[in-house]
Amino acid sequence: MRIVIAYAGYLPMGDMAVGLRVGELLSSAINDDRIKLINVSMDTLSAVDLINREKPDVLILVGAKRRSRPKGTIEILKPDLNPPSNPMEANDLLRPSLDGRICITDVLNGIRVLGTTAREVWLVECEPPYDEPYIGLSEEGERCAQRMVHETLGLIRKYIDI
Repeated sequence: MRIVIAYAGYLPMGDMAVGLRVGELLSSAINDDRIKLINVSMDTLSAVDLINREKPDVLILVGAKRRSRPKGTIEILKPDLNPPSNPMEANDLLRPSLDGRICITDVLNGIRVLGTTAREVWLVECEPPYDEPYIGLSEEGERCAQRMVHETLGLIRKYIDI
């Protein structure tokens, strides 16, 4: 069983960087060769390539996404992995790679277009409490990171004992 945790964050936008903090916290909490942590705060094509090189059985994507939920909301989702129905939709899903946007759902969309070996994919997502230009997390953002770590470890324990 190979589990990949792919986390992303955008450092100059305050709590939009929560995924980076989650990756940092998980790296000190996990010491298991069956689990690989990957920072995918990069273009979508490179991120999907890094994930697929690891040949995961389970993929857990972690990051922040604005969805008009109450600030600080954490959701654990089984995302839609159906490939796009036409080439123009695939092109639109990969466009963030050209625009330089960094978002965990863009990585998910890249997986929809390019595929993955993972039999199961999970998305652990936070509604950023503070998403204005600022370096570092707010106190609420740090609490989100702590809760996301807890939820991610819970997902891992569904598959392996750690």
